[in-house]
Order: sequence, then structure tokens, then C-alpha cells
Amino acid sequence: MKKITGGVLIPVCSPCDETGRFLPDEFAKTMEDAARQPVDGVYVCGGTGEGLLMRLEERKLACEIAVAAARRRGKLVLTHIGAYSERDALELAEHAAAAGADGISTVPLPDAEPAGLRAYYEAVAAASGLQTVLYYVPDCRLPLSEVLETLELPGVIGIKSSSNDFFFTMQLMAGKPEGKLLFNGKDEYLAPAVIQGADGGIGMWANVFPGAYAGIYRRAAAGDCAGAFALQTRLNALCCIAFRLGLLETFEAILHFQGRWDRVFRSPAPRFDRGFYERFTALAGPLVEELTACGKEETI
Repeated sequence: MKKITGGVLIPVCSPCDETGRFLPDEFAKTMEDAARQPVDGVYVCGGTGEGLLMRLEERKLACEIAVAAARRRGKLVLTHIGAYSERDALELAEHAAAAGADGISTVPLPDAEPAGLRAYYEAVAAASGLQTVLYYVPDCRLPLSEVLETLELPGVIGIKSSSNDFFFTMQLMAGKPEGKLLFNGKDEYLAPAVIQGADGGIGMWANVFPGAYAGIYRRAAAGDCAGAFALQTRLNALCCIAFRLGLLETFEAILHFQGRWDRVFRSPAPRFDRGFYERFTALAGPLVEELTACGKEETI
């Protein structure tokens, strides 16, 4: 088991067909590509990977494929085991350990109260025996004080914060127990988060622009604020276009532009069509090429 210390993790996509069925062979290609990038590891079946929309057996298979590919390149695997029931989450946690993952992560159980959530996190950490990373999402019901208290639980090593509120993430960094990690999950403020003390980043754009994403993190961590913000500004220019045109359609259009499997979001997620693709590439094609080229020399 590799020790999780921070850095950049790619929240890998889970390719599917038009019915939403997981495609193991395409996922294996996705993992081989991710493991070659200048990053520290992968985050499997998270939000971008649509774990909550996959069947348990599909999620288990994805974890196994990810571990095999990551091990060949010396990269770590953090597996999201969050589910709609504690029973399913515990089953996935135990499987992650048996499959050889380095850690687990999970969103809160739906509608659980703070005391129930603490018990849940304690249970999944104990079931897996793996390093456990909390996953704070914008609709999480835990107040800041409860999140910080949960970080004290045995086996919990840190948190991924995807809050839309940067100041909330800053409060997490300021208040978290010593030695606990914070992964920033909001790509649009990766550079300032790392400059303020975040230990790493896990964000969807790392799938399509891993070199640029890793470059932002490394420059910010080294104190090169000008370099970090120069890359962040280019990434955010793409983000502005994506949010204006449609985030999911844009993301899959970029996969298509890069010659990769381009169906990764399940119904009822919107799909791009030919007209969308032509409008998007006319507007952002050169920017996509620029961001795609970043860090290519570091690919192994």
C-alpha cells in the first residue's frame, strides 16, 4: 500500500455505451493513459467517474482494472466507495482492500445526520483498513465544526473539498487537525487553494489536461505564483466556455477532439451533437490544443 501524501490524482472517467453499461476494455485504455501522465495517481468511481450511477459489480471491476494499471507505473489508487446505502458502501470498502487499492473515499450518506455520518465514516474506514479520505460536496449537511471533528476519526487521513465556497475550503485548511490532508476538488481555484495550503488536487479537467493540471499544482506548490496563475487563467478560460455552452457536453466534445472514447456520462446527461461540436471547436479548438499539449514531455 502506497502512502497517500497529496499531489494530483486524476478522477478517471468510466466509459459507457448508450445504455449506460460500463465498458471495461475502454476503461483499461483510460487507465493506461492516466497512469502514464505526470501525476501521482487516480481517483476511481468518483463524481466524474459516475460511481453512484454504476452497478456494484461494475465498480468492483473498475477498481481492479485501476489497481493493475496503476501498479505497473508506480501510481496510487484512491477508490470512491460512496453509495446510497451503508451496506453497499461497506461491501465496496472491503472489496477495495482486497483488490489492493491504497485508500478509499466517500461522499456522505444521503440524509444522514451528523452523528450518523461520523458513525458511517468510522465504519467504512474500519471495514477497509485503508487510508480514508472524506469527500465534501456542496450539498453536504455537515457544518464546518462537524467536518473537522470527523477528520479526527481513526483511519481518516484527509478530505477532498469540492465546495463552491473558496473561503469554506480555506477554513478547512486552517482548522484541520495537524497531519491531515486536503485535496482541492474545485478546478477553477486550484492555484489559490494550493498557495493557501492545499496538499493536492482531484478535478475533472485533469482527465483531459493532465499536464496543465499538474503544472498548476506544481508551480503553486513551489511558490511560482505567476506561473501557476498563468496556467490557471488559461484553464479557467476554457471553464468559462464550458459553463456557458454546457459542462458535460463540452467535456465529452473534448474527449472526441482528442480521439478518445467520448461517452462517459450516463443518461439523462445531455450529449453533444455535430452542431455543438462544430460551434465548440470553432470557439475553443486552439485553447484545447494548447492545454492538451501542456506537459506532454513528462508523459512516460
